[in-house]
Amino acid sequence: MKKINNISRRQLLKASLAGIAIPSLASLPCFSNNAIASTAKNTLPLVKASLEKPARLVTIFFPNGVSLPPEKDPSFKDWHWFPHHPGKDYVLTNSLLPLQAHRENMSILSGFSHPKLRSMVPHSCSAQFLTGADQSHGYANAISYDQVFANAIDGATRYSSLALSSSGGTGSIGRPSTISINRDGALMPTLSEPREIYNRLFGIESGGLEQKMRAIARERTILERVSSHLASENLHAGAAEQAHLNAYLSASRTLDRQLERANEWLNVPKPEIDPSLFDFNATPSREMGTNYLQTMFDLIHMALLTDSTRVVTYQTSMEGGSGRGNQLPYAAGLSLHHHKLSHAAAQDEGGWERWAKFDQYLAQRFSEYLTKMAETPDPLAEGSLLDNTIVLYGCGTSKTHVGKNYPLIVAGGSNLGLKHGAFHKYDEERPFNDLLLTLLQKVGVEIDSFGDSENIVADILV
Repeated sequence: MKKINNISRRQLLKASLAGIAIPSLASLPCFSNNAIASTAKNTLPLVKASLEKPARLVTIFFPNGVSLPPEKDPSFKDWHWFPHHPGKDYVLTNSLLPLQAHRENMSILSGFSHPKLRSMVPHSCSAQFLTGADQSHGYANAISYDQVFANAIDGATRYSSLALSSSGGTGSIGRPSTISINRDGALMPTLSEPREIYNRLFGIESGGLEQKMRAIARERTILERVSSHLASENLHAGAAEQAHLNAYLSASRTLDRQLERANEWLNVPKPEIDPSLFDFNATPSREMGTNYLQTMFDLIHMALLTDSTRVVTYQTSMEGGSGRGNQLPYAAGLSLHHHKLSHAAAQDEGGWERWAKFDQYLAQRFSEYLTKMAETPDPLAEGSLLDNTIVLYGCGTSKTHVGKNYPLIVAGGSNLGLKHGAFHKYDEERPFNDLLLTLLQKVGVEIDSFGDSENIVADILV
């Protein structure tokens, strides 16, 4: 067979895959702006999860760190994100005071970080927040912990996971708008428009059942044809070309699993949920930011309540000054966008407190979500929805662009073996993957390690 060059090969592949929702080249790990990276070493074998309990996993990520004024600053006592004394008798500062009602159902954690990312300028840290993949030799990523769980329970719900952000899509490798990474290290696209999310979960899709069945059959036929062609081409490709082709083959296998699952759920009607419960006009803007955050949390709550999915990630905004979520501080009554707010803290008088008031604003939205989860009986198990859901809330930096001492809160999961009510402060920069491994085990994933994990976090276990 005549060998074709890289450009024509890519053009052929893109033409062959027209109309199919395979991830874009930019979202595939071997099409990064850096050197081509091998993805094989970054994948985990498919693992299983216990389905005895309806465990759920929600991760909320916010960017740009938190306000941590130095001791000499007047704001240190009342506006430092972390409490000043560890243990069960910790006292919340104003930054997290909205969470006071939930202190017995949450744990505050300090000292965690990803060791291999500590020295990097973490503009892209959201892409590695749930993986900890080493970036020192060029961009390469691994599967995120939410997708480990999603793969382990694949088929239990209509959607194996729900990835959300305030900007939508994947963003770029340098400024990702997603914290979900698939098993091949590729950024997973997110949804950001409330109406679009509602339609995906509960809306009536265009076309009847027969049309959907024909569409799925058509796409699977195309996938089979393209995959066969890719496999043939791979036999004659060089090492670099094989990396490109393998990424496409992997993406096509993922899509084939998605199409198979969609076919299985064709005859299962979606839950009927009143659309008037949600504000579809809300945007992450100066005027509508609060409504937007509340609507996004309401949609997450309803997705779990209807068992449409058991795995959700939400990135409130992007690192740096990019993305729509950067305007959210204006909705909190502040006069600077998020990135500028964080950088100005040490430069302007009262800057630390001003930044901390946005931390407080986000904590208020998070508290409202936890309240709704705690007040909702779980339709599938004893206790509340929160009792059977682990919620991780946090950031991949402490101060702006400082990749150490992540601000973290773990809430819920009391029926899954978690215990709360304390502030745990670790003196060493403990691997964050220790915590991710611990949470994976508590939702039933049969796994003994995750990335560079060393030990489970026993302090939060019953």
